[in-house]
Amino acid sequence: MKSKPKPKVRVTLSPTFRQLSELRDEPEVFELHAASPLDCLQIMLRRYPSMKKWAYKEGKLLPVMWFFVNDPKMREKLPPDRFTKPLKDGDEVIIAFGKL
Repeated sequence: MKSKPKPKVRVTLSPTFRQLSELRDEPEVFELHAASPLDCLQIMLRRYPSMKKWAYKEGKLLPVMWFFVNDPKMREKLPPDRFTKPLKDGDEVIIAFGKL
């Protein structure tokens, strides 16, 4: 049985996350095929392994990783139970390195 293709989404990394991960020369917006906000992060980590030390510790996602979906002003971060929420074609995801 053929699996359903992942939706095409636009992903932006927060300026702080970009700076910490040394991605200054990379595009500001990435187009990915991803199933969820967490899937977006996983794809980015495979492309840019330097990001992993800022996102995970001992295999656990750090609480300073914030996700926003279709929220360009970053007003309402997703709660952890929605990190695997399915995305739709055209969704815009922001992955931010926040503060506690």
